[in-house]
Amino acid sequence: MFSKVRENSQRVKLFKLLKINKKECKFFQTKLVSKRKFKNNLLENWEFKTRNNEKIPAYFIKPKEKKKYPTIIYCHAHGGNYSLGRDELIKGRKSLISDYASLLCSIGYAVLCLEMPCFGERQTPNESSLTKSLNWYGKTLYGKMISELISGIDFLTKRKDVKKSNIISLGFSMGATHSYWLAALDKRISKCIHICSFADLASLIRNGNHNLHSYYMTVPNLLSEFSTAKIAGLIAPRPQLVCVGLKDKLTDKKSFTISKRELIDIYRSLGSKKNLKFIIENNSGHKETPKMREAILSFLNDKN
Repeated sequence: MFSKVRENSQRVKLFKLLKINKKECKFFQTKLVSKRKFKNNLLENWEFKTRNNEKIPAYFIKPKEKKKYPTIIYCHAHGGNYSLGRDELIKGRKSLISDYASLLCSIGYAVLCLEMPCFGERQTPNESSLTKSLNWYGKTLYGKMISELISGIDFLTKRKDVKKSNIISLGFSMGATHSYWLAALDKRISKCIHICSFADLASLIRNGNHNLHSYYMTVPNLLSEFSTAKIAGLIAPRPQLVCVGLKDKLTDKKSFTISKRELIDIYRSLGSKKNLKFIIENNSGHKETPKMREAILSFLNDKN
């Protein structure tokens, strides 16, 4: 049974493993660089700065009407395409049906996407170099990413055009892991959607598929304290949509099933099993499918 006290203690453990201080997950400075039209919507180009004066580019896109919007924090993918970064939001990628900015705005959502370290305008230092240097200073790249995303939530809660009670995390692949970790660690996320990256890590190690993940996911000592499902279980009882393809080596049937069963048990123990939904594509690989897209739209339209 997950009690509130245990949940909070588990979050504290995760923050320690990530080597980040929750109180420091705020941008030191935010600057609106420019505005422009994007397919009948308004695109704001932002530059955030950390306490170390590091610049983080971001897009905030919303429909033109002046009102408060439910808002998505969109976590971009990896895919070895380091040049794409936050532009995935407006350009899409081959593994997605279409860009998400157009879709989300068309159904009345605003959306924020931060450019993660090693991507887009932040390609230097590269992933290998940054992982090593952070590790040598007792930090982790994954912790740095999650810290910046939590800071993004803080930015959203200060905007007058954002419905603070309806901030949702969404991501594909690397963005999927970011999405459920973010929701697990920050209860300001009201719902969570993740696509193509939910499987038991210990099982992936046993079958060798863990090496398909890149350096960014290295969190020392993680598996001595947590499983994938125990992390995602911290989202409960909040709504969570999990989308996977079983032909995907990162979510093979055995590894996925272990996490699925464990996560169902957590939601059931809290009397909230109805808030947990799965879309399982038996014959699909590492890509978004029409069935997944349909389920995501339904999940976003559900007022629960």
